[in-house]
Amino acid sequence: MKYLDNGKELEIHMTYHEWKDLALFYSVESTQKFLEKVYVLNGADEAKRNSFKNSERFIFFLKHAESFYKQASCSPLEIKPILLFYGMSQLIKACLITQDPHYPSHTSVLAHGVTARKRKKQNYCFSDDEVKIQRNGLCMHFMKHLFGQSGIEDERYTMKKLLAAIPELSDIFYFQKKELFIAKIRKDKDLVSIPEDIVIHYKMSDSRFVEYMSHHFQWTFLKKDKDDLQFHLSRQDINPWTSISLLFDMDKRQYYIPSKRDQFLKLPEITIHYLILYNIGMIARYETEWWYELLTQHVSDDYVFIQQFLMVTENKFPKYILKFLQQYV
Repeated sequence: MKYLDNGKELEIHMTYHEWKDLALFYSVESTQKFLEKVYVLNGADEAKRNSFKNSERFIFFLKHAESFYKQASCSPLEIKPILLFYGMSQLIKACLITQDPHYPSHTSVLAHGVTARKRKKQNYCFSDDEVKIQRNGLCMHFMKHLFGQSGIEDERYTMKKLLAAIPELSDIFYFQKKELFIAKIRKDKDLVSIPEDIVIHYKMSDSRFVEYMSHHFQWTFLKKDKDDLQFHLSRQDINPWTSISLLFDMDKRQYYIPSKRDQFLKLPEITIHYLILYNIGMIARYETEWWYELLTQHVSDDYVFIQQFLMVTENKFPKYILKFLQQYV
């Protein structure tokens, strides 16, 4: 990637290519054919009728998302998370139309589907804050239709645990707290090799680790080769934008798994970005005093995590959405 001197130009440059590729869908004729193909593959009823009905809506969601992201790229940090969150929501809705032709079939799926706990005015720490997934709303709806996930309604996640699942932020954890939450692995298509020292760090025997990964992630054990355990991945875990076990650093082009077994969230990274950005957006909208103290005085480590996360998600999230759509092209 070519880096430019001016920070604002860098951000615009980073978003150019994925929007250029997403703009390939900005044609009703091509989008109708695309949606009909997806509906036929998914066994949806009335594929041709639904593709005709949804083609313009699909384009409008993408174009609205592009407007939010491009505005965010040249906006100050104070309002950037709000713009990014609404752009992210529009991208998710575009993906939802491909899997749920009747979205939204009822008003309960229009809400964000996440809640944040009430904040204490004193000694508030962003990394200790948490969000809860609601039973109704966009979050559970897209998790069900895009990733086939259910049964996690009312689950709570701390910001620290969510941020630790984004490998591009691992350097911050190590610099600030001397903590490593990810462990490097080797991946080749649908095969992964897990070093023996990771298994030891999990405090498991080889057989127990094989059983654990098979039960929780449907990995298939192949063999032990020298100091590695080799597995065949489940279909969901092959691609980083759908995986619930592997972590992928786009900058380093490197795969990881959590360094401890209790750090597995079993969430696709798209969902993790949604949960974090929802919370930051709510803070920017409603916790104005704390938000401006953080941004102007840099009083805590929270500033670096939030600022770096916004840089990562602005670049990474549209790319993952593009990959999700391109699997049907």
